[in-house]
Amino acid sequence: MTVIGRTHRPVLDRERCQRCSVCVRECPAEFLPELRSDEETARGYVYNNTDLTTRRVLPPCAGECPLGQQVRDYVQCLGSGRVKDAVLLIREDNPLPGICAYVCHHPCERACVRGSWDDPVSIRELKRYAVHYEMDHRDEMVKFLKECKPSPRGKKVVIVGAGPAGLACGYTLVMEGYAVALMDSLSEPGGLLVGGIPRFRLPRSVIDHDIGIIRSLGVEFIGSLHVGRDVSLRQVSGNGADAVVLATGAWEDLRLGVAGEGTRGYFTCLDFLGAINSGQVRRLLGTVAVVGGGNAALDTARSALRLGPEKVIVVYRRSREEMPAAPEEIEAAEQEGVIIRYLLGPKRVVVEGGKVAGLELVKMKLGEHDETGRRRPVPIEGSNHIERADVVIAALGQRPRLSFLDPKSISERNTISCDASGMVRGYEGVFAAGDAVCGPSTVVEAMASGKAAAQQVMGYLQGI
Repeated sequence: MTVIGRTHRPVLDRERCQRCSVCVRECPAEFLPELRSDEETARGYVYNNTDLTTRRVLPPCAGECPLGQQVRDYVQCLGSGRVKDAVLLIREDNPLPGICAYVCHHPCERACVRGSWDDPVSIRELKRYAVHYEMDHRDEMVKFLKECKPSPRGKKVVIVGAGPAGLACGYTLVMEGYAVALMDSLSEPGGLLVGGIPRFRLPRSVIDHDIGIIRSLGVEFIGSLHVGRDVSLRQVSGNGADAVVLATGAWEDLRLGVAGEGTRGYFTCLDFLGAINSGQVRRLLGTVAVVGGGNAALDTARSALRLGPEKVIVVYRRSREEMPAAPEEIEAAEQEGVIIRYLLGPKRVVVEGGKVAGLELVKMKLGEHDETGRRRPVPIEGSNHIERADVVIAALGQRPRLSFLDPKSISERNTISCDASGMVRGYEGVFAAGDAVCGPSTVVEAMASGKAAAQQVMGYLQGI
């Protein structure tokens, strides 16, 4: 690589670049500090405005991706018009590219060095473009992926849970020659992708495409079978499975813990979103109040807004700065007309005539930082007031349902406890992945966990 002129603009032969990062690690400015100070040069700008030189993984976009995707490489392919090559590069690391192209929280863009002087590269949108090419050339892509599979290994893995973690695990294993069966309590695969994420954020055609490719590669799906109710985990393990992966997600909504819960007009987040996705709820009247501050709360509010109520209010007990929802989701909700009220906490659900009539709220102030690093909300005495509402939805978060496991296999955080090899404690040949292990996470983080579990399973089956 050479540089041109005062700006030290690199001239890179992309065909020969091996991504060794020597160009950054061995930059003269690493050893001559005076070269770092001139912000009129590209080199000086990087030193003064980014953390590029301190990062362990380069490029930063790839380092921040939970799946370790070759972001720079597939973006370059798209830039030169080689869309098929871009899709194949994406597929090397990403089992659900279409889903990621719509709902990934895109940490790669936050790490993009380009964003330090104007806007980051729109990586997620570029992936979406590549995915729609794949959707238009589905048969060709499936044929190529089948040709990449090795000969069958004669081993079968059963995955309990067909959400993002289970699907990613199944894709990884089937592409390595293992027979895979996905089992789920829902009648169709997808988990929270179909049961929780609204269609306006994630089109069903995209879900069907990604899952359809996984099934085309040979992954079997067994629906409407609930482990712990219809079949025991021991039965799953003993029915011809050489290994089992638990990817059961986090399906139990956290409750408000106040009087009035369960009254007519009161919903929990997943029950409400599931009812909308299944067509059971088609119309809302009056005022809807959503309690919570995460992406799920905003999904709930935006979904409710589409059903025609007079207004939708989100109540959050901290300030906007502490709100865990993505800034872009907050902005989208506000642009659509959702009202967000901060520093308010629920005291009780107001009930009149056997149905929801509102929320009793108390004003909050922010105190000391808690274990999450955010300032703790403290109630302000005497600030209670009533917010009238016809529907109240609790969207505080979720936790796993693990009653089918021995209590010794459940951690203090109510997640599955695994040993260093990834195996569930007390269960030989049983592994776990996704939110059931880590607690509620993002779609792409759950996928990364599923891929990691697949590697642990392969090591176990190969005796490594």
